[in-house]
Amino acid sequence: MTPFHCIIAGLTLSTSAMLGLTQEPGTIVEYDESIRDFMSEGTGYSDIDLAGYFKSQDPDVAIWYQHVNTLANPWMQGRQPGTPGDDLASEYLEFHLDYSGLEPGFVDENGEPSWRQPFTFQMRRRAPSLDSSEVVDFTGNLVYQDDYTVLANSGNGDVTAPLTFVGYAIEDGEDGYDSFGDDDDLSGRIAVMLRYEPLDSSGISRWADENFSQHAGIRQKMQAVLDRNPAGVIMVTPPKAIDGRSGLESLQSSQGYRPRASVPVIHLDAKKANALLKQAHPNGNGLEQLRRAADRDRIDTLDLSDDVEVTLRTKLKQPGMPARNIGGMIPGRGELADEWLIVGGHYDHLGTGYTGSRRRNSSEYHNGADDNASGTASVLVFADRLAEFSRESDVDHRSIMFLGFGAEEAGLHGSKYFVNNPPMPLEKVTCMINFDMMGRLGEKGLQLLGTGTAEEFDEMLPRHVSKSELVVNSTPGGSGPSDHASFYAAEMPVLFFFSGITDEYHTPDDEAWTVNPQGAIAMIDLAEDLAKELITREDLLTFKKNSTSAPRRGTGSRVRLGVMPSYDADIETGVMIDGVSDNTSASDAGLQSGDIMLSWNGDPLEGAGTLMEKLRASSPGDKVEVTVMRKGQLKKLEVKLRGIND
Repeated sequence: MTPFHCIIAGLTLSTSAMLGLTQEPGTIVEYDESIRDFMSEGTGYSDIDLAGYFKSQDPDVAIWYQHVNTLANPWMQGRQPGTPGDDLASEYLEFHLDYSGLEPGFVDENGEPSWRQPFTFQMRRRAPSLDSSEVVDFTGNLVYQDDYTVLANSGNGDVTAPLTFVGYAIEDGEDGYDSFGDDDDLSGRIAVMLRYEPLDSSGISRWADENFSQHAGIRQKMQAVLDRNPAGVIMVTPPKAIDGRSGLESLQSSQGYRPRASVPVIHLDAKKANALLKQAHPNGNGLEQLRRAADRDRIDTLDLSDDVEVTLRTKLKQPGMPARNIGGMIPGRGELADEWLIVGGHYDHLGTGYTGSRRRNSSEYHNGADDNASGTASVLVFADRLAEFSRESDVDHRSIMFLGFGAEEAGLHGSKYFVNNPPMPLEKVTCMINFDMMGRLGEKGLQLLGTGTAEEFDEMLPRHVSKSELVVNSTPGGSGPSDHASFYAAEMPVLFFFSGITDEYHTPDDEAWTVNPQGAIAMIDLAEDLAKELITREDLLTFKKNSTSAPRRGTGSRVRLGVMPSYDADIETGVMIDGVSDNTSASDAGLQSGDIMLSWNGDPLEGAGTLMEKLRASSPGDKVEVTVMRKGQLKKLEVKLRGIND
């Protein structure tokens, strides 16, 4: 056997030292002392007194290390979402949050307290499947795919209601064009919406020289309708639209439609829509007449006859892998109780490499000790400390939510879901503290990101850092490839505690014996001091936008673009940009948040994976032409690529 070494807290032990051997291998000797004595000086274990080391430290050092060892055990199967290991890790978090005296952070579908916030996510873009659908008008049941289709952004529902014609559903169009009246409310009615934008007599857009302008985009039109609370939505393609698509959209072709609705949304054949409108209009006007009025901005929302009702029944099954966030809370006290501090870290990892592994075709468990059993352990220790502070102090303080995020490795899915479905008003959140990869503190010190995301941090942070033993390297920006970015994008101050990238990152070698427990507790000590001020200070922090580049994680590329891809945009192709870092190739070229990158030097970008392949094949100084879709219009931008350290 070759010798092996155990590294803990910067101390190295050989095999013989660990076992305390004083005899030749193969020798049987009597040993009648305590089993713990092998850890003591004078028994052959002379390199280090392991028990003495832990006894000499803050008790949380051993507790933190125990958490890491448990979560990074192969029994957890690499904590891949949807696996038994993910279930075990979830139960582990629930147990310890409960053990620390926290209350469940969520409510389930029955209104009962729950530690879990379940959600699904997609690794690859897939359309929902149809369980059932039915549309009934005055002629009877319409035929699916011949007369109508269900759109991929449809909700599930069974509604019967009269119709309201909303024209092109455009707010703030050209020259003051507006499809809506003041204070329109579509409650209890089904909205009939024309696709695209106003047309001239020949069927060509009035607002664009070719195709359509940005006002024709489905997203903003659909949002404008849904904002007015309809019972359902019927989309109709206007007749004779020269540049429009023919036929009915399918679930597959409409899978990029946004926003997702909570009510039925269908695409109705123009002939069927014409007959329906004639029946419901008081003067018998059909689709052609109503379209012409909408073309000339001579019609606002028009309620049609209450006597003509349509039934929409839709039931879709959304694709996705199951995952969950785990959350526990410490209720606040006094006048600050309805305000919040959020503390979180992702507990998931890569399984055997289902995403993100740096080992191609690996079949080994990626146990993820540093990434991110270390951050999860820090959340648990932190929760125990602040729960004790709340019990023993009688000062007013804000409520605190502690979160273990699921599905971070596949694209920040858990934190994005939480931000989109929060159990508290987000405007009441003073700050989000993120613990991700806190296990390898070394000579380079703590990487503290988000230091420029609150007006108060310039004064507050130096006071606390000056009392710490740590070397702290600050980055003002609030974006980056970890869960704090979801909160920053929703305009909340963030602080991200991070000990840096290692050679073991996203490999099976990220094991528990490589971490530094003492260093993690030093970082938690600083976070605790900050948190106590954050939960007791009189005012909420003041958000400040700062897009300074965050430290990169290893990608194997020699260049950096400087964009944050969206992993849940569900667009049919391309890469949607969630954020652009300042002073990068992307910002130099004029790329913007919300742009959809479609091609790279003429080659299609099918997704973020294709983009990474292009970056890995590029060199600093290369110039590439990137085609983007911005607000419905195609733009070509020249990007000069910088090196990763430029």
